Amino acid sequence: MTVADPVRTIQAVLVDADDTLYDTRSAMHAAGAVAAAALWPDADPDRTASAGVRFRDDPEGHFSAYTRGEIEFDEMRRARLAELAGWLGQDAGSDLWARFEAVYEPAFLGGMRAFPDVRPAVDALHAAGVVVGILTNSSARYTERKMAAAGLTGLVDVVCTRDTLGFGKPDARAFHEACGRLEADPAATLYVGDELGPDPVGATDAGLRAAWLVRDGAPDPRGLRLLAGRDAVVVRSLAEVPALVTPTSARFGTGEGAR
Repeated sequence: MTVADPVRTIQAVLVDADDTLYDTRSAMHAAGAVAAAALWPDADPDRTASAGVRFRDDPEGHFSAYTRGEIEFDEMRRARLAELAGWLGQDAGSDLWARFEAVYEPAFLGGMRAFPDVRPAVDALHAAGVVVGILTNSSARYTERKMAAAGLTGLVDVVCTRDTLGFGKPDARAFHEACGRLEADPAATLYVGDELGPDPVGATDAGLRAAWLVRDGAPDPRGLRLLAGRDAVVVRSLAEVPALVTPTSARFGTGEGAR
């Protein structure tokens, strides 16, 4: 499909949250370094400086286990912290989580910034009569706190999270339930997110249309190959999304539209 069919006009837009609406990556990297330096002043300084990168990268895959419903959110976070402590050669004592949170959370939420294209894009979608929701693999409580820290409280019509749904992306049920809560047909819903597998690939597998958000650099060639033949485009900013809801301007499919 290369041009949106008026019969399939987009009724709703679902967006990812982390690194789509706000810069979670930068906030985690900075806060992790601050917390590691405070908790483990004798650790290798090079590793301490990159502790936030390690914490976010989650090399043992605890976040994926949470997404699949195998563990709960707090358990996932504690497991990631224990892995980080081991990588730094430090003891993961019983009070580690409380001490970490006391330093990490203020730094993380204090560093949370919304991308400047977010509110204008959502306002334009609402002005066009399109409902907008969030579908994120984070938790409801943490998403609420991040939205508030980024100044985005009340931005969207519906917020769907892994813990409120019971399953997360790329499970098709997550996309379908979010569409249901927006009272929108999945085939007439556009999903926008930055992470290839859970976002555009997961959304198109579930029967939605999708936009892969690549803010920095060129789209990965492997990613473009994975999107080939799917109802998806690449966008470099959320400012491009409102045009995709207009039948005369929307472009889908990985030909001309996947720039």
